[in-house]
Amino acid sequence: MRGLRVRAVLCCCSIGLLGRSARAETPAPGPPTITSLRYTEDYSYLRDPKNRSGAWWEPLKFIPVDSAGWAYLTLGDEARLRFEHYTNNEFGTATPPNESYLRYRHLPYADLHLGSHFRTFFQLQLAWGTREMPNPFIDQTGFDIVQAFLELTLPVGSDGRLTVRGGRQVLIYGSGRLINAGPNIRTSFAGGVASLDVGGWRLDALLVRPVKPELAWFDDHADSTRLLWGLYVARTLSQKPHQGFDLFYIGFENTAAVFNQGMGRELRHTFGTRPFYSGHGWFVELESHFQTGTFSGSRITAWLVGLQSRYTFRYTPLQPWLGMRADIFSGDRNPQQPGLQTYNAMFPEGGYFGESGVIGPGNLIGIHPAIGADFGHGVTAYTAIAFYWRESLDDGTYGIGGNVVRADMGSRSRYITTQIDVAAGWAATPTLSLYAAYSFLAPGQFIADTGPAPDVQFVGAHIQLRF
Repeated sequence: MRGLRVRAVLCCCSIGLLGRSARAETPAPGPPTITSLRYTEDYSYLRDPKNRSGAWWEPLKFIPVDSAGWAYLTLGDEARLRFEHYTNNEFGTATPPNESYLRYRHLPYADLHLGSHFRTFFQLQLAWGTREMPNPFIDQTGFDIVQAFLELTLPVGSDGRLTVRGGRQVLIYGSGRLINAGPNIRTSFAGGVASLDVGGWRLDALLVRPVKPELAWFDDHADSTRLLWGLYVARTLSQKPHQGFDLFYIGFENTAAVFNQGMGRELRHTFGTRPFYSGHGWFVELESHFQTGTFSGSRITAWLVGLQSRYTFRYTPLQPWLGMRADIFSGDRNPQQPGLQTYNAMFPEGGYFGESGVIGPGNLIGIHPAIGADFGHGVTAYTAIAFYWRESLDDGTYGIGGNVVRADMGSRSRYITTQIDVAAGWAATPTLSLYAAYSFLAPGQFIADTGPAPDVQFVGAHIQLRF
């Protein structure tokens, strides 16, 4: 249920489109919410010494370049060390199925503001792992540029603004079901984004290519096989409670796409809506996508319907909460016939359905209830159970990266697995946090029909410092 927790926090903090709501009330001066984007954080309030609290990181967040503070530099960093262990990963078919490894991620950045209209943002990324077969898309990359862009902001009318950003950048849209920051390695994109923010509306136009990580230093490059473009509209209706909706179109081309049906060129168009509400202890989000296009010259017809809800008992000791996530992702109807009905999540978050990431958003029906509590002093915990079925009996099961975990192999069984998650976190300080989780996946009949079927166990823990 990690995805639900993260999305609820994002919504409650008014981080809607691109980590920012279309229009927010002016808060009291104070540190902004730290997100995976980092460039949405505004520390200009530190220009006034009266707003400084004496925190050790404050001198790094507003470094005047001139005597008036018209130009200033913000420095920040993130360092995370994570341990993971899998037993029988992918139900015994992974290479290797049993492994323990460490992952380290380092993300220093510099943000230079030249007045209120121009800025340049630069962020490095170092990701390292001890796996026998490091995966440059997930585990490891040498020091490389994850973000480097120029940004120009111009006023529009009396209360609007137009922002144009070009270069490499991390993107998160809406709840992050289609475009998110990725797992250990941050997913970044090379290209341009133009944002118009006016009258409670926000319109983004984007044309980018995903950056392909490689294992050596400074060798990451734009992926010539994949292209992403689209229009994203976000409308905030009110702030208290926070409610609104998103409407979007996302285009995607992949010249080497792989599905249960085979490999070929994929041209996919996604049309979606996302109304949301957060207030009075409730968080509710309903998202629907329709996908069309072509795969290997034949028609794509795919879809998603997803509901996330959570209620927090705010006036009860420990502030317990109950959550429910329900998703249906379409699957292919007949791999032997032209046409593809498998939903494609494109660039999802790492823990889409929980902690382990064994099961991904393709050809799936999932029900995911959870319960959690806040024990004070920064300590939180939750447990969840998930039930997964195949949406189509003629399609396989997919992983978080879109890989085929199990092809259908003629099985007529629908049930995939039962997953149990237990996790706890401790925000020791505003900059230091610790997290640990355990997942258990019991295979269903479909897994038993199509190959090895041992239980999967996952243990993960990390310590993170970011400022």
